[in-house]
Amino acid sequence: MKKTLFISMLLVLGLNYANAQLKGNPQVGLRLGLPFGATARYFFDDANAVEAIAGAYAHTFTITGLYERHFDLSALTTEGFGWFVGGGAHMGSRKENDNVKFIAGVDAIGGIDYVFPADLNLPINVSLDWKPAVHFNTSSDLADFAISIRYTFGR
Repeated sequence: MKKTLFISMLLVLGLNYANAQLKGNPQVGLRLGLPFGATARYFFDDANAVEAIAGAYAHTFTITGLYERHFDLSALTTEGFGWFVGGGAHMGSRKENDNVKFIAGVDAIGGIDYVFPADLNLPINVSLDWKPAVHFNTSSDLADFAISIRYTFGR
């Protein structure tokens, strides 16, 4: 019982603070998965970030904007480890039956995130996420998983 209470308290305390060393430092990198492309993320404070993804897959090109809420799990795991959830919107084009269609829709995102500790002097961020996308005028993409590797500037 005491162990469960202690772990619960650590979890609640840890959820309130995310990777403080990222505040104000932009991250730019590569997204390996669906969609495959470039990713850029900026933290406004310890827990709130925006991410932009430009990606291509299966005759589709999209630009996505996301708001993300980050939660630190360092107290329960290892320094720099956390998870995040968020949502946003996208627009782009998709080629179907030799016709190019405009697509737009809403996105969700959730995943785990790791920032290498500052004492390693390695300004790299790695994340694994699930980003389902619901398109307004064509079939949705609900099985979009990816690994992103980003360089963190100013760290």
